[in-house]
Amino acid sequence: MKYTKSGFTLIELLAVVLIIAILTSIAVPQYRRSVQRAQAMEMMTNLRTLFDSAKRYRTANSEAPLKLTGLDVSFFDATTPDASSFNIGNFHYSFMNDGISACLLSNRNTFYNTYCFKMYYTYTSGSKKYKDLMVCSSMAPKYNWLCEALSTSRLDGMNVIGS
Repeated sequence: MKYTKSGFTLIELLAVVLIIAILTSIAVPQYRRSVQRAQAMEMMTNLRTLFDSAKRYRTANSEAPLKLTGLDVSFFDATTPDASSFNIGNFHYSFMNDGISACLLSNRNTFYNTYCFKMYYTYTSGSKKYKDLMVCSSMAPKYNWLCEALSTSRLDGMNVIGS
């Protein structure tokens, strides 16, 4: 009886597993960065929408809005729209007299160790006055790359988005 060898050797299987491991170690960090950048863009879009609506509110009422209700936008998943701060998805938004801030929530519903965007109605730096200024700040070194990638310039130690 003639025996024919079929199948793969252990060395061949180990080589395939090693190649898959190397490709995975390259792809997973890039995928995470893409997800983080997409989250940041979602937050920036929501923040810009809120900010534009808040500017219209300020024009009509001569004061800054301090809650989501009363604005001409709505978010179906906003928690506590009658409060000065609320969540939309994975982000926490807060109204202030000088602008609106948005921070990524961590898995414990806090924004410690994440990053934030803030839009100012007006911001004064020395003798210069800026309108509609958006800045990014990271509260963890692992997000510094994100603020630097999205910023176009720096002002008073802040990463400025656009200008």
